[in-house]
Amino acid sequence: MLRVLTLIGAGPLNEAPPQGPGTPDRSWKWGENLPQRPLLLVTGARGVLGSLLRPTLRDQYSLRVSDRDAAGSSGPDEVLVGDLTDPGFATEAVAGVDAILHLAAYASPRAPWPAIAPNIAMTHNVLAAAEHHSIDKVVLASSNHAAGLNYRDGECPVDPAAAPRPCCAYGTAKLAEEALGRLHAVRTGASVMSIRFGLVGWALAERDYNAMWLSDRDAAALVGAVLRSPVGHGVYFGMSRHAEAFWSLANARTDLGWKPRDVLPARAESLPWAPSPPCLMFDPHTTGTTAPTT
Repeated sequence: MLRVLTLIGAGPLNEAPPQGPGTPDRSWKWGENLPQRPLLLVTGARGVLGSLLRPTLRDQYSLRVSDRDAAGSSGPDEVLVGDLTDPGFATEAVAGVDAILHLAAYASPRAPWPAIAPNIAMTHNVLAAAEHHSIDKVVLASSNHAAGLNYRDGECPVDPAAAPRPCCAYGTAKLAEEALGRLHAVRTGASVMSIRFGLVGWALAERDYNAMWLSDRDAAALVGAVLRSPVGHGVYFGMSRHAEAFWSLANARTDLGWKPRDVLPARAESLPWAPSPPCLMFDPHTTGTTAPTT
């Protein structure tokens, strides 16, 4: 039954966080003594990615979903309405859950910094609320734009452990959010894992995105694998099989046991190039090279 609550108010990348005096040893307890259907908070649940993932997530979890409005909400999920830039709302949203899948963001590589900066505040507030409520598992939605210049300059396949060079304000914010997640994992002992998603949930319309396409099925399987994993901290690229020449998926295979199943649709090879690149990842004028091939 749908329940709507209006609560608007005032080192190595993939490792267990080090334990020491004052650091709770929680990271390896994820998955133990959980209810049969753990309660998962999905932020930004009405967005493209959240809408794609929710039907599959319901097979394993009870869902509490948060967004800025409840328009179009239906189904069995508990719905919380509010703004995660408000620390009070973030604290209310996290209370009582077993894990968090944080998808909420203004996601546009074309957007200027003032539009993107609140993404960092939302992630900070979610992590602070997770610490307040002792939540052992947090998954953050990052983006391959966090390493967009690595890709543009031919460092392929881009290693998630390499020093990332973002290509736009959006990617820069995602990189900051990854850093907040790592700090949270080290400070609290919780498991915090970031997925650098490629193009997912959108129809392929331009060839520029072929090398970062992620199928709906592979996306759902990757998120499920990350939610089940006891890894203390990790950063993983999310692309389908054909993209392994451009983005390394090796640590996702090793750490998570995740293997993408789908390949780029054949028709994608005949798509046009974008007339106006959205960010420096795709801008051939900055390097004097042509657009990347797949």
